[in-house]
Amino acid sequence: MISFGDIMEVPMGILVRDEKIDRQIRELAKRRKTSLQGAIGVAVENELKRLDERRERIEAAFRQARERLAAYPTIDDGMTHKEFFDREYGDL
Repeated sequence: MISFGDIMEVPMGILVRDEKIDRQIRELAKRRKTSLQGAIGVAVENELKRLDERRERIEAAFRQARERLAAYPTIDDGMTHKEFFDREYGDL
């Protein structure tokens, strides 16, 4: 019996109907002196790498922000959110 995972492993062709994308793929293949398939592979590989690098930069920024926030003391005065905002807005 063929499972869904087996079906996904079958090589598939790509049909490009957009003239601009077709020209760009052909231009990339020409400049890199490779096949159309090679050009698509390089483009996809580069984009995936760019996305990974962006994700790493974002995660580093979040780590830095968490570290900076962790430097501030946590204050728990025992009030609920409602009690806190009632006090802040004078609704007592």
